[in-house]
Amino acid sequence: MRIKKALSMLLLFALAISMTACGDQASEARTGNANGGAYKLPEPITVIDKKDDSQEKVEDVSDQKLEIKAWDGEKTSDIFHGDGYDIEFRLDNTWQGGFNATVIISNTSDMDLTNWELVFGYPDDLKSSKASIWNVDVKKSGSSFSFKCLDWNSRIGVGAKVDFGMSVQMDFKGFPTAYAFTCDRVEPNSPEASGANDQGTQNPTVDPANPEAEPTDSTETETPDAKEDTIEEAKVTKGAQFKKHGKLKVKGRYIVDKNNKAYRIKGISTHGIAWFPEYVNKSAFNSFRKWGCNTVRLACYSSQGEGYNTTSCWKTIDKGVKAATELGMYVIIDWHILNENNPLMSTKNAKKFFKHFAKKYGKRKNVIWEICNEPNGCDWKDVKKYAKKIIPLIRKYSNNIIVVGTPTWSQDVDTAANSRLTGKYAKNVCYTIHFYAATHKDNIRDKVKYAFKKKLPILCTEFSICDASGNGSLDKSSANTWMKLFKKYKIGYNTWSLCNKAESSALIKSGCSKKGNFKKSNLTAAGKWFVKTLKKY
Repeated sequence: MRIKKALSMLLLFALAISMTACGDQASEARTGNANGGAYKLPEPITVIDKKDDSQEKVEDVSDQKLEIKAWDGEKTSDIFHGDGYDIEFRLDNTWQGGFNATVIISNTSDMDLTNWELVFGYPDDLKSSKASIWNVDVKKSGSSFSFKCLDWNSRIGVGAKVDFGMSVQMDFKGFPTAYAFTCDRVEPNSPEASGANDQGTQNPTVDPANPEAEPTDSTETETPDAKEDTIEEAKVTKGAQFKKHGKLKVKGRYIVDKNNKAYRIKGISTHGIAWFPEYVNKSAFNSFRKWGCNTVRLACYSSQGEGYNTTSCWKTIDKGVKAATELGMYVIIDWHILNENNPLMSTKNAKKFFKHFAKKYGKRKNVIWEICNEPNGCDWKDVKKYAKKIIPLIRKYSNNIIVVGTPTWSQDVDTAANSRLTGKYAKNVCYTIHFYAATHKDNIRDKVKYAFKKKLPILCTEFSICDASGNGSLDKSSANTWMKLFKKYKIGYNTWSLCNKAESSALIKSGCSKKGNFKKSNLTAAGKWFVKTLKKY
């Protein structure tokens, strides 16, 4: 039974905005309040209770100013203790010109919190092309930003937490100075909250005593095909794979080889080829092939702001396809949608891109097409509309596997499973799941379990064992749980990323100048985990 709507509003003025970040050089490069000054607080925030149309305003503070106090360069977290909830703004890391942060909302009450929304002000534009934010719907009003829960994380159970993250390509200016938090409060296990887990996932029920068991779904009536469930898995060994397994195809919920045995792609993804083209070479690929990789994913970011062009990027793809083919490896040509959010925004360039490469490599049996890396800020209908424009174009030249991204940074395979592509658009098509193990856990794994039961063919074209920013601490336990699930369901995977960038997800140490012929000593902690995982999973 729903009880009285709990509308919790708060203002926090004790926190000063910092204008100091990573080193003297960064400080000297800034203009304005570098040595102290004042900022206006956000404009007044109005929060509307949709159920009774009542309104409540935060105190009007738009004319107040807050003196800037220099950041000591050490504080990395700030926590506000609200009435039945805590809000932590955690600074994960900073660099000159950018930062990663995680916002964690904890339920400290004896009620479930649902339909939550958090608003705070910030001097940077967190909704611009220079910011990536995940696990929430973001809206901007003046200098204030609204972070609204998604369907799958809309409920925070008693004692549970949800989080969302951001990677911002602007200097860190300090912790938020004003918050507004709204939610519904409902009795635990009430009808309004039934079917949702502690992270708010509206997904199939999973037996907590046996989390690896297939989920139950009251709407599921079909019986899994016995032949598909007992399909034999092809043995993947080191060395050239294409000669042994030939052209891959989608059969039911599996990717299979020329012998109709389930074949698991186990590969590496490049970073953006415009930024790290030097790692697209035969020696680099062969190093990982010797350790058990059978696939290379060529990540071509799709916006000019991220280096996309039809000269050097296209030449790098040619180089990568040639190297992978000579090594007997499979190669994924990835149209790396990210900051465009909705793939429909780049349809014109995508058509040009895939027409060029499908004409050139359409008959190459080791090539796989990935048409939209990580749609975000759009719904599945938009992705399907885009796919229906791109798939026929590719099919003019190639009948190879096509991989379709899913909403929310390729996490919503459950949504795709409920309304997949059909007819001519569905042939030899599979769908993408992406995860970053320190951020994406049971709530996203439940989506995979649900989609698998719905017989959706799934391929993980990108993952890492850090947080969703591509940085932060490693969560090997969560990563191993993902790998066990993929092994059970015979789902392939590609890890991010082949480069020496100074971030947790990079496979090569930042101090390593080698561009190929790698040894294990050249690998980061994530790289060493991955090489070990290739043997185990």
